[in-house]
Amino acid sequence: MKKDKNKQNKTIAIVAGVVIALLLLFVFKGYVYQWAVKYEDAGSRKNYDIKDETLASFIIQNLPNDEALDENIDISQIIDFSLSMTDQALDFSIEYSDNEPSKAFQNKGANCVGYAAFTAATGNYLLKRFGLDKEWEARPKKGKLYLFGNNMHKNATSGWFKDHDFVIFKNKKTKEEIYVDPTAYEYFGARRVDKFQK
Repeated sequence: MKKDKNKQNKTIAIVAGVVIALLLLFVFKGYVYQWAVKYEDAGSRKNYDIKDETLASFIIQNLPNDEALDENIDISQIIDFSLSMTDQALDFSIEYSDNEPSKAFQNKGANCVGYAAFTAATGNYLLKRFGLDKEWEARPKKGKLYLFGNNMHKNATSGWFKDHDFVIFKNKKTKEEIYVDPTAYEYFGARRVDKFQK
């Protein structure tokens, strides 16, 4: 009887441990993704300016109603707004082929190339709106992804690792770079991603 009770307690402890581990993995999935996956710049994509009034209006309407924002905004907030607005405006699907932000906004969806183009265009629009465009710029980039240090691009024939775009926010003076992936933000909640260090 005592052996059965010990066995039952061990089973409960194991199940509880697995549930807690899965819960923690879910809660911290953005950090796990950022830790596991690194990005390498594999070339530039076309950078778009936002000229469409409907899209510009969407961006302005989705800014917080805070008068102090004009004086206190920083690059981190610009990036977070750009990611959040991309997430709100678009649904991800590889079926979409329009990468121009206005068309993606009209279609309400894009693939990873369109997501990166939309985030970079939104970021540049906000940088200009808040007067930070002389210091910062956003550029959509083709990416090579490394999972635990392994180049996943060279052996992939399709999917996430074969052709995946991201965005680099770059300080024009200091050359500081901040990597973001709007698709990883939507799926994993990863606000930033890391550059692959050779």
